Amino acid sequence: MNTYNYINNLTDLNEVRNERFLKTLKLCFDHHPFYKDKYKALNLNFSDIKSLNDIDKLPLVTKADYMINPEKFRLNLSENNDASFEEKTLWNVAYTTGTTSGKPSPFFNNTHDQFNIMLQAIHAGNAEGLNQSDLIANLLPLSSMPTGGFLVVGRTGDALGIPVISALTGAKSLEYPIHRTLDEAIDCLAICQPTVLWGIPSFLRHLLKRALERNISFHRVRMILATGEPVSDTLQKEFIEYLKKFSANEPQLRIRYSFTEMQGGLVQCCNNALVQNLSPDLYYLEVVDPVSGKKLDEGEEGALALTHLHRRGTVFVRYLVGDIVTLKLDNCPHCGRLGEIVVKKPRRTGGLLKVKGLLINPDLIIDVLSGNQLINEFQIIIRKEVSTDPDSLDELVIKLDALEKNHHELKDFLSNEIKRVVMIRPNIEFASLGEIYDPMKNMKIKRVIDLRP
Repeated sequence: MNTYNYINNLTDLNEVRNERFLKTLKLCFDHHPFYKDKYKALNLNFSDIKSLNDIDKLPLVTKADYMINPEKFRLNLSENNDASFEEKTLWNVAYTTGTTSGKPSPFFNNTHDQFNIMLQAIHAGNAEGLNQSDLIANLLPLSSMPTGGFLVVGRTGDALGIPVISALTGAKSLEYPIHRTLDEAIDCLAICQPTVLWGIPSFLRHLLKRALERNISFHRVRMILATGEPVSDTLQKEFIEYLKKFSANEPQLRIRYSFTEMQGGLVQCCNNALVQNLSPDLYYLEVVDPVSGKKLDEGEEGALALTHLHRRGTVFVRYLVGDIVTLKLDNCPHCGRLGEIVVKKPRRTGGLLKVKGLLINPDLIIDVLSGNQLINEFQIIIRKEVSTDPDSLDELVIKLDALEKNHHELKDFLSNEIKRVVMIRPNIEFASLGEIYDPMKNMKIKRVIDLRP
């Protein structure tokens, strides 16, 4: 079956998925250092697994397992005479979450993987509404390692035949003077006038605010493509207003739910659509009980597990991404494409924190803070009232970068609002401009910091 085209028939999709899953799983039993040892220790045989219906016979794998030794999650096909040249040849390496030693974890793509994720990029870009009359501005920071987020923008442009201009923002380096400042990036975009701005939400917000402060207009921009961080409802409306100020007649906002392990992530086909897996022939998503490993029924909330169906570099089977989700496998009501749809906004596992004996959900505080137009940036800090005394009381601190003239009113208002949603009254502190987040130094804002011993 030609998988360049979308598979919109469930029978055909199940056939492709089962065929690819069994082939990949056999390679894992024979040539995957981690799974080969893991399955042997559990007395599992390949013959025990007949199809994806048997997948919960296989153990779940965590990020901690991967971080211990990322090389062990790479298929070793060098001595496999049945593997093609493309399946054996390393194309590139992306880096994701840190290892136990503090170093980033490599994620290996063979040529086979690269070509398939370029097909994935075509599927995702087409659904999002990208076309060959666009010019994409890559506003992901240029870091000291190739990240999946940065790589996917250029890969999408290549696959769709769309030009990409990279702003090359990020931390300045005396040894490698290649990065642009925020203003230099804006000047670059003002000359080329992109139609699509692709970046991390917090950075996009800084860039757009700064462009308006300088009276610089991106008069061709029609779409913002945000990835790497959650986007609150308030920020979504703010992005649409920015596009309108830049004269977009039909402003488009696309939010990707992405992670390196999926090399692109789940996408929206229109404004406010639910995100969807548009490469279900490459990735199998399931919702599981993270303790028992049992696959949960459609519509139940649980931990998101990812299985690679057709990879030959780094390969995961039942890998816990780290989020709590609810899924359904269905055709999109807007575009008709088939794949897993995330029907509730994903939330991180372990997101609840105990403060002063109460469990609080930081997301509720984030909703309050991100919805306030007087706040530029914020952080939630949990610490001990006496830093040298681990037995002193917990303290919930909200640090704000906000307009100075509103400090007193803002402090009283937020103190009451946050107490209303989490039952704890916070201490409000104000930071200097750029103290919480410098977009030229940090890729993302660390929203929640727990300083307790």
